[in-house]
Amino acid sequence: MEGNVRYISEYLRGATKLIIPVYQRNYDWKKENCVRLMDDLVALHKEEKQTHFFGSIVVKPGDYSQEIIIIDGQQRITTISLLILAMKNYMTNNNIIQQTINPHNLNDGFLINSFSSETDKQKLKSNPRDFDAYKKLYSDSRTHIQTSNITVNYNYFYQKLEALDITLEELFESINKLQVMVVNLNSPDDDPQLIFESLNSTGVDLTNADKIRNYLLMNEEQSSQLELFSNYWQPIEERTHLRMSDFFKDYLTLKEGRTPVISKVYEAFVEFYTKVEAKAGSKTDIKADFFKELSEYSIAYQQILKFNTDNKKINEFLKRIEEIKVTVTIPFILAILKDYSDSKIDGKQVIQIFNIVESYIARRLITSIPSNSLNKIFSTLYKDMKKHMDKSEGNVAESDIIAYLLLSKSSTGRFPTDQEVEENLKSRNMYNVSPKIRTYIFERLENHGHVENLNIFEGVQNQDYSVEHIMPQKLNSEWVTELGDNYEETHDLYLNSIGNLTLTGYNSKYSNRPFKEKQNIEKGFKDSHFAFLNRLPATSESWGEAEIIERRNAIIQRALEIWEYPDTSYEPVTTNQEMVIFDGTQTFKNYTIKGYTFLNDNYVPIDTWKAMLIELVKVLAEKDVNPLLELAQSNTAGLDLVFYTEPHEERVPILTGLFMYVSYSNSTKMRILMELFDIYGIDYEELTVDVSIN
Repeated sequence: MEGNVRYISEYLRGATKLIIPVYQRNYDWKKENCVRLMDDLVALHKEEKQTHFFGSIVVKPGDYSQEIIIIDGQQRITTISLLILAMKNYMTNNNIIQQTINPHNLNDGFLINSFSSETDKQKLKSNPRDFDAYKKLYSDSRTHIQTSNITVNYNYFYQKLEALDITLEELFESINKLQVMVVNLNSPDDDPQLIFESLNSTGVDLTNADKIRNYLLMNEEQSSQLELFSNYWQPIEERTHLRMSDFFKDYLTLKEGRTPVISKVYEAFVEFYTKVEAKAGSKTDIKADFFKELSEYSIAYQQILKFNTDNKKINEFLKRIEEIKVTVTIPFILAILKDYSDSKIDGKQVIQIFNIVESYIARRLITSIPSNSLNKIFSTLYKDMKKHMDKSEGNVAESDIIAYLLLSKSSTGRFPTDQEVEENLKSRNMYNVSPKIRTYIFERLENHGHVENLNIFEGVQNQDYSVEHIMPQKLNSEWVTELGDNYEETHDLYLNSIGNLTLTGYNSKYSNRPFKEKQNIEKGFKDSHFAFLNRLPATSESWGEAEIIERRNAIIQRALEIWEYPDTSYEPVTTNQEMVIFDGTQTFKNYTIKGYTFLNDNYVPIDTWKAMLIELVKVLAEKDVNPLLELAQSNTAGLDLVFYTEPHEERVPILTGLFMYVSYSNSTKMRILMELFDIYGIDYEELTVDVSIN
């Protein structure tokens, strides 16, 4: 590696071909960056400064002589090229020739390599996503791609030249004063990836996807870069609608069985891909195979985003999941859809699996169970299913295994029962739940079993439909008469009950009208699109406690049919020593432990859960004691109350100077282990326990 300070205009003049490789992000300097550059250039002239430092540029030799690959600095080089091109075109269009500059010497000196044998003779070769827009700036302005950031900034420079308060020659003199530090990576020992990461660790807003793309493509030859980018990366970007960071987060969650923090997706990817390479060994086409797999998953990802599989019922499910934003399910759905695409599972099974998953999600939404355990459950659900399938040797349906796995969850991971659903629909204030959840519940209640569904999500979003209290929020004299002597109690008890809530298409200003009037107005209950939701309000002679309860009970019955509690006859294959994989949600209440394995296949016999907790913490302390010491030295709640630096008769020594309180219930012991595994980045499944029911 060697570096020296150069004038950027001198560097551009001397270059033959400057290549911005395909793994680089798009040109993304904003107008404000260009405004600042122009202000600096004008100030350079007016303040008679001789130089201005313009940042650094990192380059390496290309595959052919005279090719220069831009590792870092593409934004600066592209912007200066756009400014010089705007000057050249402005001078041409206005027949301007000045003493030191003219359109020809700007063109031949800085923009075009006239001696190139290639069709495109521009010195600057942007990445494919920008280059088309850049090339068109050399031709008729009517062909310019106005939506490109390249064109937007070019237009700013061009228009600025018309109102510049210094001459074009003076502007060019200022450009000649811009200095950059040019770092040449010309040694085999120079690692472009490490240098790029170091340079971009602060101050540059690269996405996780930018970094992953650079990591995968940077060290490939130019021809291989272009092939991988064109055949795989760019189509994947299009399929995922540029939501590449989310795509990689979900892909890693599926593969690793744990969800990476979104800000650390790149680091998690590097760790994962390193294991992929190690597993592949001496195989030569690792990267091509990996890109093929990513491409296949991206097709399934596109189906999730666009609801465009070849199966209508699957698409309806995907649409509903998108509407209620249960994104933790995406890694699991991604895996199932890929199996469906690969013909490993048929459409009927996929629908049955998704029905079970939707019932699980919907029942939890209705019963308001905290969602903190769902991440853990869905990150491992596909892996768990495959393990059971392998043990059963394919003699059981995937949907039966999914039902078994979800029904086996306990505590905050549990599958709510019919009784829980019924109790919540009877007592819960359903008006004050999240609007998207409320709309989802109404959509399913109305559209269930219909051949053609009403577009309720879009109708509510577009305010064509609105949530309506049949008995209004504020009672007028007509409603007091309607409800009778106990009107206050009826109003208090049932106002926000699901039996009193519906969807209507009439103007909400009519919401306080008498029941009969609301029943008969245009788009009222008798004229309603909603056959189920407004069936009883359309036919009732009056509206009060009895009607609300009748409608509520009908809704409960329909809800239990829609979000059915699954039934499965599947029982896992058992052995004399059945090991249970820890998934972060089990409490192992009423279970006795006989042994465990942790981080390897070595079986450790043990007779109490407390002893296992102590031994596991000791293993973690031997790996790295610092996280435990930090917990012990902190004064906040949570795990900090488990670990201490001072001895006590109720505390167990872990290492010298570190003690642990262990007299907890089984559920608390499991929660402690889950949180510690999260801190250490250890998969829950690294722990398996040998148990028997008490």
